[in-house]
Amino acid sequence: MSVRYYDEAIYNKIKSWVLDERMKILKPDESSRLFQTISDMTNDKPISLPLISISRETSLRLNHSNKRPLTFDGLMVQATEEKSHQINAIPMTINYQIDIYTKKFEEGDEYLRNFVFNITNHPPLIIEIPYNNLKYTHRCNMRLSPEIKDNSDIPNRLFSGQFTRWTIYVTIDDAYLFSAPIETNVKIDDDVDVEVSF
Repeated sequence: MSVRYYDEAIYNKIKSWVLDERMKILKPDESSRLFQTISDMTNDKPISLPLISISRETSLRLNHSNKRPLTFDGLMVQATEEKSHQINAIPMTINYQIDIYTKKFEEGDEYLRNFVFNITNHPPLIIEIPYNNLKYTHRCNMRLSPEIKDNSDIPNRLFSGQFTRWTIYVTIDDAYLFSAPIETNVKIDDDVDVEVSF
């Protein structure tokens, strides 16, 4: 399982919290080219705010990088007489940055307040593992960093007061990198005699 499913889950969660139809929300893959993406979408017209940009740190942290039972002999989720589906996993940590851009400070401050309470009180994300039609779900949690930044003085501004930018940092420290192999079962014929000696 790729990290993109976590990107999608955090995007969908944030999108469900935003009721303003004017708000544009950029996924992590779109946020890496934030201003170029917006410029392309608007045919070089001025950027319209409000805007939320979700970005993921470029590095992922594997919490265990050595072989363990979980990595090669994980959870058996489906089995038939011939085949077994199992889920192997490696625990990892993913860090995200959520930037809230608004024209007015008051509007950004209100979004910030709502996001802090929503992430604190409703942290679960549901990830569905799509491999081999398993439909297995993994529940993980967003953890809010205690540090929140007002980045309104960034160099991208043409003049003071042009827009407000709040930055929130979120960590998913109970994420997993998943593998879902199909194993062929070994069968012992009924007509084989097995002797056990003590």
